[in-house]
Order: sequence, then structure tokens, then C-alpha cells
Amino acid sequence: MKKILLAAVAALAIVGCTQNEEIENVGNKAEINFGTIVSKTTRAAVTDNTALQGTGFTVYAYNTGKATIGEEGSTGLLSTVFMPLTTVEFKDTKWNIAGGKIYYWPLEDNIQFFAHATDNSATNYVAETTAAYPKIDYTVADAAAAQKDFVVAKALNKTQATPQVALAFIHVLTQVNFSAKTDNADLTYNITSVKLTNISNSGTYNFADDTWAAKTDAGNIKEYIYLNKSEGIDIVKGTTADLQSDGALMLIPQALTNSDIVINYNVLQGGSVIKKIENEEISLSSTSWAAGKKIRYTLNLTATGATVSFDTTVGEWGTETDPLNPIAPPAK
Repeated sequence: MKKILLAAVAALAIVGCTQNEEIENVGNKAEINFGTIVSKTTRAAVTDNTALQGTGFTVYAYNTGKATIGEEGSTGLLSTVFMPLTTVEFKDTKWNIAGGKIYYWPLEDNIQFFAHATDNSATNYVAETTAAYPKIDYTVADAAAAQKDFVVAKALNKTQATPQVALAFIHVLTQVNFSAKTDNADLTYNITSVKLTNISNSGTYNFADDTWAAKTDAGNIKEYIYLNKSEGIDIVKGTTADLQSDGALMLIPQALTNSDIVINYNVLQGGSVIKKIENEEISLSSTSWAAGKKIRYTLNLTATGATVSFDTTVGEWGTETDPLNPIAPPAK
């Protein structure tokens, strides 16, 4: 997964810093200071350093004393808040805690950091005092153009002795894209609409294992439009066309039990429409989306219908593997 590195550096005084600048501890009273490093990304919807500077990020921290979290035999719990909901903003070429608040490292205790990109779609952050990890709810916007790349991070068992606290932000939604191709040299296919149906729009993310519990109430089941163009996109032999019109879909990771890809397209020969296909459904039942994966569904258009293959990656956005497991549409 593409990582966004957040540095919480121990320093006595706040100083202006660049991405490559190191800040040394001076004396015994160490102030917690923030900076970010974000690798380049390839799509506008994906969070990069500029986007993060625009939104800021939110940090929570807990003091677990001598106890640790995430290690064998760990007994640490989130019962003592060290840093409550803390907004960090980019201003005057550096990151600043909103309101001018300053936090200092305790001399020996372990501090647990949890962070996420500041986003109004992220709600109901819960850190139970009897738990070792928090949870947070997230709701995806209805339109692809309004959807965001939600990123989170955690850094466990950090102390004043740690020279640098690095929070590695990871993508925790599923990015979905569509392409189309054909092996038929005699026909042209003009795709006007592609959408997903029966998709959960909301879920609860667990920082413990980077998993989601998707919400399945009727009010949380939506459809998401990827392409809707009256002029359509032409598909001819020898090319694979990206069908994106308003950006990639950023969706809640979930198990799909009654979901479909629904497409509309025209079949042309010699420039004349010889067949109109409306609401062709391709089942995605028994398919699962995982956090941080990028999935591309490649529609293979034939004289008899459309099949779909899968491209998935775990890693940097923008890289896709070879197609896997073609799925044929139901017989007409």
C-alpha cells in the first residue's frame, strides 16, 4: 500500500522544518512536533501530500504506562487519554496543532497514536477503555466525484526515547475501476452506462486489524455510477478503454452477496446500430473487497454478451495485475 509517513518528532522547541530535516532532542522536556512525507500518486481522488495539507489530519493518543499494545503478552488498554481529538493543520509551511496546544512526552510511559485524514465522512470515533484499539465509522459519498481516499495510521508503544515516531498512513477503502475491450473485429461497442448495485455505503473500521464491518440496513444499500454518458465510449478490437468519467469509485470494503455490475451499450456494424443492450447484469455474488485493494473489472464484449475479469492489487494505487477468473453473464 502506498504509505504516507507522519513524523511525530521529539524536540524542545518548535522550529520550521522541511521533509528531509531532522530535529534533535534537547534537554529533558521533549515537545511532540509533526511533519508529513507523502509519496506521489497517480489519480486526483487519491490522497497525496497536497491533499493532506488541505484537509489536515486528526490524531488521538493514549498513555498505557509500562504496558504495551500489539505485542505478545500485551496488556495495554485505552483507559488513559493522553491526546484527545487533536486536529493538526498545515499553516506557514509547517504542521501545527490547532489552537496552539503543545504536548510533551512523558519520561518513560508508552504512548499509543491513532490518526486519520480529517474528513466529515468519518464519524463516531470510539475508543473503549477496555479495548486496545479504537474504531471509527465512515460513509462513502453517493457520487464518484465527491468520494475521497480515506487514510488512517497507528504508531504503537512510542516513548520519549524513540528518535522519531512514524505514522504510516494506509488506504483503507477499496478503489474500483472499469475498462472494456473486444476481440470482435467486425463490431463496435458503444458503452453508455456502467454502475454497481446493492453496495453498502457505510461501515465501521477497526484499527486492530484493518478490517471493516459493512452496514447492511436498507438505508445503507446504494448504487454507484461509474459511467453515464449519452454519447458513450467506443470499444474496438485491439484496444482496452478506461471507462472512467468522474473518477475512481472509493467504496467500503465488504462481502458482496447480491451485487451486480449493470451496463448499457449499443452494438454497431458499419456505423449503424444493430442491437441495443439495456441493464445487462453481471453478478458479483461471492466476491469480497478488502481494504487497500485496487480492483479493475475489465468487460470483454462479444457478440453474445459481456464477460468480466478481475484485476486486483495490494500495494500502490495505479498498478494492476493480470486479469483473473472471467465471469460470464447469465444466459439470456
